[in-house]
Amino acid sequence: MKITDVQGLEVEQLQAKQTEKVSKTQGQQVQEKAGGESDVIQLSPQSRLMAKASEVAYQAPEVRSDKVAAVQDSVAQGTYQVDSRKVANKLISEMIQEK
Repeated sequence: MKITDVQGLEVEQLQAKQTEKVSKTQGQQVQEKAGGESDVIQLSPQSRLMAKASEVAYQAPEVRSDKVAAVQDSVAQGTYQVDSRKVANKLISEMIQEK
């Protein structure tokens, strides 16, 4: 699965909430350890996946300049061609998925 739009996933907000929960829990752990008890924090596989997705998203460039340059060159030279059948199929599939 390729993640292309992480803004819709609200990764930053989720990560901030998780960090806040961990910080609060760690503060409670210190207090509880003083009382003789200890807690263990285990992150779910989903939270690890979201953290990894966030890390990858922040490392990736927003614009793939090599692709942009190639398309600009094709347009400038008049050789850029659009496959109207592919565009139509993509539009229809996107409209079907939204419903």
